[in-house]
Amino acid sequence: GRYIGKGAGGSVRLIRRSVDQKTFAVKQFRKRLSQESEKDYIKKVTAEFCIGSTLHHPNVIETLDIIQEGPNFFEIMEYAPNDLFSVVMSGMMSREEIACCWRQLLDGVGYLHSVGIAHRDLKLDNLVLDHVGILKIIDFGCSSVFKYPFEDHITMSKGIFGSDPYIAPEQYTQPHYDPRQSDIWSCGIVFVCMTIRRFPWRYPRMSDPSFKAFATNQNQQQFRLLKLLPRDSRALLAAVLNLDPAKRPTIEAMRDDRWTQQIDVCTPIEPGSRHVHHV
Repeated sequence: GRYIGKGAGGSVRLIRRSVDQKTFAVKQFRKRLSQESEKDYIKKVTAEFCIGSTLHHPNVIETLDIIQEGPNFFEIMEYAPNDLFSVVMSGMMSREEIACCWRQLLDGVGYLHSVGIAHRDLKLDNLVLDHVGILKIIDFGCSSVFKYPFEDHITMSKGIFGSDPYIAPEQYTQPHYDPRQSDIWSCGIVFVCMTIRRFPWRYPRMSDPSFKAFATNQNQQQFRLLKLLPRDSRALLAAVLNLDPAKRPTIEAMRDDRWTQQIDVCTPIEPGSRHVHHV
């Protein structure tokens, strides 16, 4: 099938089912690394499938099957044709479209957190839109189970996950961190990127001058960044991009925010009434 993309975890092609001409995305997992045992490799591949295949929500891509052919593993997924990065960079998105995508992102992440999953690699490249503008979260290669069913214990994350501009600063400064709070930060960066069409910094470390200016509020840099965002969104985004992860809102609080509640949002049953998606 047609090749549509490549990531750290493998490459993705399209296939069409002959009985009904329905298109699916097929991810061929990366080859086993020379220093990786077969057991570790299979564990990684199946972990991603196990997480993806248990998730069922309109704003999360459906993971349908995994197939092994010799040493190769293929994951069959629902296909959504538009990656959000390209849509954002086209410059066509209205503020209403951006807000709609943000609201759908919060619904998808809210669902993940409610079932004990942290994504840990939220970014424009891991968000896709279907032909009517329904947003779907893809790629569970970095995801973790932070809470198991019928347990109260939260498993903290350690190490650095995600893509540089979207990574939460505590991943560099704290030995253990709550992956939900890192997801919240990444959602905030996604909204900033959708709005200003650039990254506010390359990575969230004091060695990055743009981040240092934000972190130390040099020349009121925090206000300057927030001023580029729609007025109604600023209070929430200021909280989301709090350097102290414990002070960030939960995904539930973000969804209950007055501005978020007012967003005209598309659902699979009913498109938003006051905007159109350029997909």
